Amino acid sequence: MASSRESQHSLLSKDSLDTQPQRSWNPLSNHLTDQDYDYRPPSDHTWSEEVLRDVGLGISNSSGDTIPAAADRRDSTDSVATTTPNNTSKIDQSPQIPHEPHHVRCPNRATVLQKRLSWVPLTVLVLAVYATIFSGIYLGIALRKPRWPTISSNGPLIPSTAELLSSFFAKTIELAYVTICVAFLGQVLSRRALMRNSRGISISDMNMRAWIMQPGSMIVHWEALRYSALSFLGSVALVATFVAMLYTTAAQALVAPKLSLGPVQSTILQGKVTASFANPAYIGSECETPVTVDIDPEYRNTTCLQIVHVGNAYHNYQQWIARWGQLVSSKNETSSQLQKRPDPIGSLWDNTTVIGSWIDIQDMPTLSKKHGRMVNNITMAMPHGGIPAAAMNHKNNLKQPTDTSGEGKYIIEASVPSPAINVLCVGMTKKELSPLVYSSWPGVHDFNSTTWNSAPPKELSNLPLWRNRTVVDSLFQFGPKYGQIPPIFGKYPLPYNTILHTTFVWSVNAMYLLGATPPSKDNNTDIPEYVMCSLRTKQTGVCSTNYSADKSGAFLSTNCENPSNDLQYDKRQDAFYEGQWNADWKNIASEWGNSVSLNAGITDGAASNARLLMQMMPRYDKSKSTFTLDPALPSLAEALAVMAGSTLILSSQNAPFVPFWNYSIGTVLPEPVYQIFNASIRAMGYASGGAAQWQGIFYVILVFAFLTSAVCLVFMIVEARGRQVTDFTEPQNLFALAVNSPQTTQLQGACGCGPWGKQLKERWFIAMEEDDEHYYIRSKTEEKIPLLNKGGESTRLEPMEIEDGGGRMLSPMVDEFRKVSKRHSFLAKLY
Repeated sequence: MASSRESQHSLLSKDSLDTQPQRSWNPLSNHLTDQDYDYRPPSDHTWSEEVLRDVGLGISNSSGDTIPAAADRRDSTDSVATTTPNNTSKIDQSPQIPHEPHHVRCPNRATVLQKRLSWVPLTVLVLAVYATIFSGIYLGIALRKPRWPTISSNGPLIPSTAELLSSFFAKTIELAYVTICVAFLGQVLSRRALMRNSRGISISDMNMRAWIMQPGSMIVHWEALRYSALSFLGSVALVATFVAMLYTTAAQALVAPKLSLGPVQSTILQGKVTASFANPAYIGSECETPVTVDIDPEYRNTTCLQIVHVGNAYHNYQQWIARWGQLVSSKNETSSQLQKRPDPIGSLWDNTTVIGSWIDIQDMPTLSKKHGRMVNNITMAMPHGGIPAAAMNHKNNLKQPTDTSGEGKYIIEASVPSPAINVLCVGMTKKELSPLVYSSWPGVHDFNSTTWNSAPPKELSNLPLWRNRTVVDSLFQFGPKYGQIPPIFGKYPLPYNTILHTTFVWSVNAMYLLGATPPSKDNNTDIPEYVMCSLRTKQTGVCSTNYSADKSGAFLSTNCENPSNDLQYDKRQDAFYEGQWNADWKNIASEWGNSVSLNAGITDGAASNARLLMQMMPRYDKSKSTFTLDPALPSLAEALAVMAGSTLILSSQNAPFVPFWNYSIGTVLPEPVYQIFNASIRAMGYASGGAAQWQGIFYVILVFAFLTSAVCLVFMIVEARGRQVTDFTEPQNLFALAVNSPQTTQLQGACGCGPWGKQLKERWFIAMEEDDEHYYIRSKTEEKIPLLNKGGESTRLEPMEIEDGGGRMLSPMVDEFRKVSKRHSFLAKLY
């Protein structure tokens, strides 16, 4: 072993025995003397066994002598320890080789300030411009909530593609935002560390970039958050962190297009007009049936209309009765006040739900007490039946619903008159009715109920225009004062039966019904034996018509007597006369009444419909000594109005959108003409904006994204002027700076487990050893500790004060460092 080592020693040249050049400062110690930088040959000093054991650099043999470890031979490569088997181990010393101290220059090979057009500054500037502009655009879109008419299932841009593009641009904004915020933090901290007389930077400050890039680090390394979060730069970093985490989510909530109803927009719509309101000739001719006029020239139209009436009337009536049944069975009584009772309902085309309104409401107890009898006066308004066809007319350019997602849905409110029906039912005795019942007249002995409708007695045509007076003339407005001729019924109906007045005269504008109430079980004389009702229609101006269309169905409804409704028809007219009763409707109503068996009582037919109606007689309230609406039962007048509601929709289809006929060529036009009307529309389409009110909280994210992006951009242009310094907070730059910096006691104990506690807030600065053009990092508390330069003289770890005119030329590196380390702007004071 000894011989091999000697041979190795002999092969070493003299130059190989020199140690590597030394720097003017020792990175492993900050309190060494000049001698620590000189070469020291091995000494003859014998290491004790105790010392070797303590440091762990030697081993002991059986005799107790120590063999030094190979690692101890760090000062010389030619000292070889030889041992013989017969004597004690001994360290052999090679001859001492003279060694002079060498000074190592470690100049920075590139400038700290990067050129304006170099890759990093230019890229960061472009990203800052991109993030600022596009975050501003996204903020503007979120605030303005524009609609996107080009986005639709059949349009040039389908919804899924639009949403994907929105998410894509939001993600690019987020990535650019993170990059520029990290670059901004790096520039501010690096410039602060380089500036003279600054407060320096701390480890917790350098950790702020990790908050933005890895938000979870705020939880893992919470101590750094505690030391830096309350500073101005820490607040900016925290804002940037939350913006980076939530920006894509905020953009998806407030910017991405989604289905929503648009704002209410006033417009002018137009629809086709063919015939006057409640025109029986036109409605009959338009009735759809396979039976032609050639097959049944006399009854083709009336037969078809009766089928239409019975289908629509019973369907609407049954739905309304079922609604009442649900309320009663659940013990949920409605009210004795009409406005709080179920609204009239109906249907159109099997896919449109029709909802009417109770209007001109009168208090039944007050009215009954005033006239001393049961008075049930109800007025119901239904929507204009021509609005759905007008909404689907191609001239209005309304996009129709395309699928069940809601795309294409729209809501129209039309300022048009609404058809209304008034039903007045009055309780009467047999004696009070006798002037109006033909079979009770003196001298009538041959009343024939089977021929009463088809061939009434001839003497009825010879009656005077103004007939017998009754006790209810003022209620029904009979007589010359009102111009209304009273009806004539053929006979008294049996209990639970009803009879219609069918012998009409042209001046009559109402249809009349006579019914017999159920027999009283307790001989209650307060319940009237008979009830007579009048039914008449008009076009009212106290309503507007609403129509909402969806792929799953449509709704047609009224908005009546609403003070805030600007589209109420009478509010849009200079003059409107309410209560102009229509005389043509009675011709339609006669077919309707026969189809629903309201005249079956003339032959004692005992129709189910009539029986149900007579069971809806309003109750007598003994506590108030008057009649009132039963909260658990609909009234007779309400039921008749709902049942006749289908005739109002039918009468207003293809009718004018005004309450009069202003054409001079008859009541049926040879070709439809267009008529305009005022309306408002809300269309369902794709628009930006939050789908729920709570999503407005994301506006904070979009606002701060734009503001912080703008701040970073202004910093890059105004403060950095397009030139960036080396970002010393980046891991690779910080590592290179740290390993080439002197050792410090401020991080004692942190080399294995990392800094903790107050070490995180220790202040550091970056300085230059100007003789070597070398950058290093140093603690603020140790910046006055002297080190040795190449001449053996002590110096301080701070820039040398060299005057420009002192005859000594400054190197570009030193000149650059001095410029960077000076405060030269107002913004620098914020560092």
